[in-house]
Amino acid sequence: MTLKKAVIFDLDGTLLDTVPDILDNINLMLVHFGYKPVDEETLKGYVGSGARKLCADAIGVKITEQELDERLAYYNSFYTASESPKTKLFIGIENVLKELKNRGYKLAILTNKPQETTDKVYENYLKSFGFDAVVGQSGTVKCKPDKTATLNLLKKLDVSPENAYFVGDGETDVLTSINSGTKGIAVLWGYRKKAQLESVGAKIFAYSPNDLLSIID
Repeated sequence: MTLKKAVIFDLDGTLLDTVPDILDNINLMLVHFGYKPVDEETLKGYVGSGARKLCADAIGVKITEQELDERLAYYNSFYTASESPKTKLFIGIENVLKELKNRGYKLAILTNKPQETTDKVYENYLKSFGFDAVVGQSGTVKCKPDKTATLNLLKKLDVSPENAYFVGDGETDVLTSINSGTKGIAVLWGYRKKAQLESVGAKIFAYSPNDLLSIID
């Protein structure tokens, strides 16, 4: 019987460079509600923990939960509708995904980006690679680094955690891998520095997408 194995990828900063489109839409929200816009480097530090926290961090002042709901809804509606025209695959990702498919790996995406926006971005940039599952934040399960979504995803794929890799560029991805018992690979072409990832327990690093093909057996 063939061993079932999987690679779960984070989305933003791992498969796709989405920051230019996130920046446009977060600043659209900030300016609309009377806040100062943020620059790209600042924004990169906010990406990875879900849209709600992203909005709260970008706003940078204390507001009520109701106010945050309103600002989040505004941001999500414009971002989802924008079709993400500035988003791009990181160079080398296309080859990696095709090769992993050839090796018999099931491919999945697990992101803290809202499901509706995730689906739209997937449709525009990643559908041709035939991922076996695409899971965004829907409110039914906790965001990464909670392990629940990862374990539920692997159960649906019929792959055990020890036969799965978790690939991501953020602290939440490193911690999700540790929490779920998957093999973690921290990537360094995304939005975090190596020291940041090491500080939460990252042990294995990919400096370029092609490195993944030598790390993943």
